[in-house]
Amino acid sequence: MTYVGDSRIDKNMNKEIKGRIKKILVNKLLQGFKPEDIGDDAPLIELGVGIDSVATLELIVALEEEFHLTVDEGKVNQELISSVNSISDYVSKHLESAS
Repeated sequence: MTYVGDSRIDKNMNKEIKGRIKKILVNKLLQGFKPEDIGDDAPLIELGVGIDSVATLELIVALEEEFHLTVDEGKVNQELISSVNSISDYVSKHLESAS
């Protein structure tokens, strides 16, 4: 087991979450990239993610649909969407609290 924030997430589950996040990024915001091109700690803003509110909203909606969760608009900031790891931490915490 690995700890993600205050949650216990199985390593395979964590890897799956990150893979799904990368697919969302590639399908919605980073056309021309492959999921394997995006490092878990890569600063997404340097790749063009979160530069404007439309891109941020598109990412949040896709995450909500993919993971069946509701993202608190008050929690959305550059830190939350700074990397695949930061998004994964957020998603993992919400999946843990829902189970």
